[in-house]
Amino acid sequence: MSPHSPLPPLTFDIPDKVETDVTIQNVLCDRTCHATLPNGKVVLAFIDAHKPRFPLVEGAVMRVRMDVADFSRAELIGG
Repeated sequence: MSPHSPLPPLTFDIPDKVETDVTIQNVLCDRTCHATLPNGKVVLAFIDAHKPRFPLVEGAVMRVRMDVADFSRAELIGG
C-alpha cells in the first residue's frame, strides 16, 4: 500500500463505552460515590436516576460503564 492510497474501510465497530470494575472509596449520597479504577485513578461514580437503586458500600467492588471520551465519571451498573 502506498502512503497516498486511501485506507481500507474498518471491518469492526469502535466502542463508545467500556466496562470495568471499581472499588468504592466514599459514598457521597444514595446514588453517587468516589470510586477507584484498576489503575488507581479516582472517578465520580453514579447510579442512573432512571434505574433502580442498589446499596453503595465503601470497599465494595462494582461494575461500571464509562464513556471512552470521559474517564472522569462512571455509571455504576451493578455488583
